Amino acid sequence: MTTLKLHIKTTLLASVIIVGMLFGALVVTSAAIAQLERDDDKQLADIQAVDLAQHISDMGAADSETLSRTADLIKGSRPNIVSLRIWERSGSGFIEKVSAPGSAPATPIPEDVRQALINNSLTRVINPKTNEADKSLYRVFAATFDEGHTNGAVEIVESFDSIWAVAFRYLKSVVWMSAIAIFLILVGTYFLFRHLVYDPVERLLGAMSRAKRGDLEAQVPKYSGDELGLLTQEFNSMISQVRDMTKEREAQQGILRERVREATFELEERNKQLRETNLELWRTTRRMNELGRLAAAGQTVAHFAHEVGTPLNLISGHVQLLKSDLERDPRDAISRIKTISAQIERIERIVRRMLDKTRFETELSPLDLNGLLHRLCDAMSPTFDKRNIKMVEELADSLPLIAGSADRLQQLFLNLINNSLDAMPKGGEVRVSTSVEGGKNSKANLVVVDFADTGVGMTPEIMSHIFDPLYTTKQRGHGTGLGLVIVSQIVSEHGATMTVESEPQCGTRFRLGFAGIQSELSPTVEESNMVVEAR
Repeated sequence: MTTLKLHIKTTLLASVIIVGMLFGALVVTSAAIAQLERDDDKQLADIQAVDLAQHISDMGAADSETLSRTADLIKGSRPNIVSLRIWERSGSGFIEKVSAPGSAPATPIPEDVRQALINNSLTRVINPKTNEADKSLYRVFAATFDEGHTNGAVEIVESFDSIWAVAFRYLKSVVWMSAIAIFLILVGTYFLFRHLVYDPVERLLGAMSRAKRGDLEAQVPKYSGDELGLLTQEFNSMISQVRDMTKEREAQQGILRERVREATFELEERNKQLRETNLELWRTTRRMNELGRLAAAGQTVAHFAHEVGTPLNLISGHVQLLKSDLERDPRDAISRIKTISAQIERIERIVRRMLDKTRFETELSPLDLNGLLHRLCDAMSPTFDKRNIKMVEELADSLPLIAGSADRLQQLFLNLINNSLDAMPKGGEVRVSTSVEGGKNSKANLVVVDFADTGVGMTPEIMSHIFDPLYTTKQRGHGTGLGLVIVSQIVSEHGATMTVESEPQCGTRFRLGFAGIQSELSPTVEESNMVVEAR
C-alpha cells in the first residue's frame, strides 16, 4: 500500500477546508446577493409602476393598442416581471383593461388595495397575502389619475430568484477558484515542505544512517530555529554524547583488556607452577609407591625367607641325621627321606604361591561359573567332610557366561573357601550361590556369586584391614596375610565388584559381581585341569 507524501496529505486537508469555506462563503454571499437583487428589483418595480401610471395619466385617453405596446415594452425590459396589467375603474371596482402578452392570469385586487386606490391614497401597495402563497413574487400597484381622481391602476408582478438559484449562477466560478486554489496550495506546500521539512529530514536521516554504520562524527547543520531545527540540535547533542560514551567505553575496554592480559599472564605463571608442583607431586608419589612396593617386597622376602628357612633347616638337620642313620638303621633313613621330600614339596608350594603373587597379566575367555564352582565343590568335598563342614550349592539355571580365567578364579574361590574353613574350626556350613541381576536377555546382566559361612566372623576394625598386605589374624605360621590381597587383585583383573558383610559370631559373606556377556557369543568354556590338595 502506497503511503501519501506529507505535503499531499496537507494539501488534501487544506483543500477540503478551503473548498468547504468557499462553498460556505458562496451560500452566505448568494443569500446577500439575492437579498440585494430583491431590494433593487422591488425598487425598480416601484419606479416602473409609478412611471407607467404617470405616463398613462399624462396621455389621457389612449387606445388599448398603444397601452398594450407600452406594457409589452416594459415587461420585456426585465425578465423577472411575471405580469404587467392596466386596470380601469368601474364604479367602486376595477376591471382589466390591458395586459402585457405572456402575463400570468389576473387575480382580483385585494380589498384593502382597492379602497386605497379609490381613496386616492395609494402610490404603491404590496399585498402581504400574496406573498404567503409564493414568497418569491412581488406585487405592486400604482394609481392613474384623471383630473385628480383615480380612474385606474397599473399592476406589476415580479418574480425573485432563490438563494440557491443565485448560488448556482456563481457555482462554476467557485469550482474554478477551488481548482486553482488546490493547485496553488499543492505547489506551495510542496516547495514549502521541500525546503522546510523534506531537506532537513533527509539530512537528518542521512546522519542517522552514517551513525548506524559507526560514523559517530556525523552532524546535521542547523539552519532554522523551528521544530526541525530543535530536533536537529537534539540529534547533534545526542550523537555527541554517544560519541563521548563510546570513547569512554573503548578506553575502559582497553583497560579491561590490559587487566585480562595481566591476569592471563599471571594465571599462566600459576598454571606453570601448578604443573611443576603436580609433576613433583607425581614424582614424590611414584617414589612413595616404589618405596611401598619395596617395603612390601621386603616383607614378602622376609616372609619367604622365614617360610623357606624353616623347611631348609629341617632338611639340613634330617640330612645330617640321615648320614648317621644310614650307618646305624636303614629304616630310620627312609623315614628321614620322606620328611625331606615333604619339606621340599612345601618349599615348592611356597615358591608357587610367590610366583602367583607376582603374576599380573590374565587372559580372559568365555567361562561358565556354575561349572567351575560345581567342580571345585566336588574336589573340596573330602576336606569339608573331614572338617565336619556342610557344603550347600544354590546355582541358578541358565547363568550367562562371563569373561574370566579359570585358573585365577579357581585361586580366588579357593582362598575364600580356605578362609571359611579357618573361620570354622569346629565345623559349620558354607553356602555357595549364583544369581543374575538385570534380566536374562538384558545386555547389562550382572552375574552374582555369594560365599557365606557360619564362622566366627570379623569385627569392623578387622574388616578395615583385611585387604592390607601381610595383615592376618591367624596364628603365626598359619597365614601370610596375602590371601585376600590376591582375591582383590583377581577381582580387579576381571573388572568385577566385591562387597563383604560380617559380624562377630555370625559368619562372613563375600558377594562378587561379574559382568555377563551376550549369549550370542561362542559357548566355548575354558576347561582346565584342577589339582586340589585335600587338607
